[in-house]
Amino acid sequence: MQFAEHIIPRQTVSSRPRQNIAADQLSKLVDLGIALSAEHDRSALHQKILQAARDFTNADGGSLYLINENERELHFRIMVNDTLNRFVVAGDQQQYPFPPLPLYLPDGTPNHQNIASYVALTGEPINIVDAYAAEGFDFSGTRRFDEAAGYRSQSFLTVPLKSARGRVIGVLQLINARRDDGSVIAFDPMIEPLVMALASQSAVALENRRLLQSQRDLIDSFVRILAQGIDAKSPHTGAHCERVPVLAKMLAQAAVDQKSGPFGSFSLSDQEWYELDLAAWLHDIGKIVTPEHVVEKATKLETIHNRIHEIRTRFEVMLRDAEIDMLRRQLAGEDKARCEADFETCRADLQRQFGLVAQSNIGTENIDLTTVTVIREIAGQSWQRNFDRTAGLSWAESSRISPEEAVILAQPGIEPLLSDRQDQVYNHANNGEIYNLSIPRGTLTPEERAIINDHVVITQDMLAQLPFPVGLHNVPAIAGNHHEKMDGSGYPRGLTGDQMGTLEKIMVIADIFEALTAVDRPYKKPKMLSECIEILGAMRDQGKIDSNLFELFLTSGAYRDYGDTYLKPGQCDVVDVNHYLRAA
Repeated sequence: MQFAEHIIPRQTVSSRPRQNIAADQLSKLVDLGIALSAEHDRSALHQKILQAARDFTNADGGSLYLINENERELHFRIMVNDTLNRFVVAGDQQQYPFPPLPLYLPDGTPNHQNIASYVALTGEPINIVDAYAAEGFDFSGTRRFDEAAGYRSQSFLTVPLKSARGRVIGVLQLINARRDDGSVIAFDPMIEPLVMALASQSAVALENRRLLQSQRDLIDSFVRILAQGIDAKSPHTGAHCERVPVLAKMLAQAAVDQKSGPFGSFSLSDQEWYELDLAAWLHDIGKIVTPEHVVEKATKLETIHNRIHEIRTRFEVMLRDAEIDMLRRQLAGEDKARCEADFETCRADLQRQFGLVAQSNIGTENIDLTTVTVIREIAGQSWQRNFDRTAGLSWAESSRISPEEAVILAQPGIEPLLSDRQDQVYNHANNGEIYNLSIPRGTLTPEERAIINDHVVITQDMLAQLPFPVGLHNVPAIAGNHHEKMDGSGYPRGLTGDQMGTLEKIMVIADIFEALTAVDRPYKKPKMLSECIEILGAMRDQGKIDSNLFELFLTSGAYRDYGDTYLKPGQCDVVDVNHYLRAA
């Protein structure tokens, strides 16, 4: 690169006697370094860097470019110009679009035609007195900009942003240094060391910001992958981990937006929003160890498969035996009509009995003590087994049968139609047929409910082991307390409302409402929106959920916004909000 007389070369700067940088400028530089290192907002960081450089040089305008991840382009980030009264940031370039600037030409050679790309590639600053008179760089784009804007770009100071490792991560370009009277002059070479020091501090701050952002992106991706894995593990609770964060943030936003009332002074910082988001995504992380067949248990007899098929086969065997008995009696000389009538009575009884067992297995209706008694009477019937019941078992199954019992089971024998066997009790679960069919409500036994409920304890234990940084210390509590109730009847800690923060109470409502409105549960039909609100209202009246948040959920319309997006159109009926407002 041959520098023309309108470019101040680097050796010119070094050959001049340097004056000491004023103490106030050093002080400003130190203060700025501290401010840059403390700034976590990316856009604000870009503005501080550019404004500081303009303050030091009294530049009319300036731009900041950063190198993209594959280090092939310079991407525009911010531009400021006092004369034009312009402030443009990336993503808001309607008036002045700034396409990426390639660092390499189509043939792969370095792009030394553009001053910004040259500085990015060489790591050397360039000080130009007059762009229109300078040689060696292509300023055609600058001329077009000036013509369109009615401006005159003259002096340029372009410096690289070098990280602590000497890697160029961007370029800072200043335009038109000014005297106090506003006239344009060249950038004083004596100020370059100060600008370079600022650029170095800026590069460190930007790289730290990138590192923090990349770490945050990694954490976010990891958390979402875990949550998606839990949802994928059980399609019947699909998208629960994805939708609870949506609901939680909708309700939190409603609380932030309330200008008076219970949440008039409620607010969330960016860090607290992030804390809520992480906690909401992680709230069911403990389900990663919950057995899939328990989470997805759609019928009472379901383990890995629905055992109603085995029981139906036994009824088929009993009916077949009854038919054989009828034919044998006829061959023995008994009255044919009487034999057939007895068989039809037996057939009707078996059909009725299996119908009761099958209906009880579904679990959609509550069963009373009378039904349980009938099931036990049905279970008392017997059928003939002719094959070895110990054959074909896994080692784990065989280990649950005693040697003495195994000898008996290897021979043909009489077995009850339904049974509660000792070998059916294992892994903290009771898979007995009578025991499961006798579940009064739903499909889960008390042991299985405890297994599912334990996911909260496991969530708390898992999150307690993570070294959450300052600002995220509340994630375990927000995530792990979503099954607590305001009256202390929740689990696992039995917390009361005054022991819980607002975000924890928000999570309680978000978790319940998503489960109520879900359309993909195998054990229940999708509920109407009004039914879900009715259930929430009853829980509020019982002191289970926070009353103020429940009413805010309704009056803000958050329940309706969520329903319009995630519920089936047929579910979204009219809800009488005033019916649930205590003030009304």
